[in-house]
Amino acid sequence: MSKGERTGTGLDPEPSDLPLPSRWAARIRRARNEVALHVLRGAATAVGGSLVAYVAVWFHSS
Repeated sequence: MSKGERTGTGLDPEPSDLPLPSRWAARIRRARNEVALHVLRGAATAVGGSLVAYVAVWFHSS
């Protein structure tokens, strides 16, 4: 394994010298970014699935 690869859980360690509100803000920001990624992937899956279903129905009716 090269030194450039990350190991562990994938979470960035939080500096403990930040004040408590800043730590909570960083956690909320990270959670929001992760949720946005999941929502975007879900939307792309829904669009792709509906496109495949439309094409399948179109081929079947032709």
